[in-house]
Amino acid sequence: MANGISFSPWVSWAQRNGLALGSGVYLWARFEEYPPLGPANPLHQGIIYVGQCRTKFKNRWELVDDGLRNPAKMAQFPKKYPRAKRYMEQFGQDTSRLYVATLPVQELHHAFQNPGTYALLDIDMTSAGKGVLVGPFPNPNDDLLVKYMERRLILLYAVQHGHRPVINVE
Repeated sequence: MANGISFSPWVSWAQRNGLALGSGVYLWARFEEYPPLGPANPLHQGIIYVGQCRTKFKNRWELVDDGLRNPAKMAQFPKKYPRAKRYMEQFGQDTSRLYVATLPVQELHHAFQNPGTYALLDIDMTSAGKGVLVGPFPNPNDDLLVKYMERRLILLYAVQHGHRPVINVE
């Protein structure tokens, strides 16, 4: 966090529960071989989904995994499994090339509450660059910052690549 905020390194779908267990913004990407080392680049061409969750990453991902393992259940309850449905339409049930990276909400809040310019957020948290905080985050449980980051990254990806990530269809 010293030089700003960044996503975790890529972790395979099978190892995803080793990532932060909280909430925040997350990325899915598919790589033919291995993902790039270091923090995940949220604009990498391999990105297939940018998402956010208010509760726990693990809960969201278990729901997707359940849908992929149980296509009949997913077909019966499509509104419960929208990400799994879109993934399966594009890639089938194969998750062997699927990787995940996270940006925990605590890191976003830290950036918001500390003076400085954060390129990933595109928010200058100083007043006219004089090192004065604009103000503390109003409520740590509020999802405004997380939703902002998710939408910002989808937009930046679309601008760079000419389309949204393939799973971000709406």
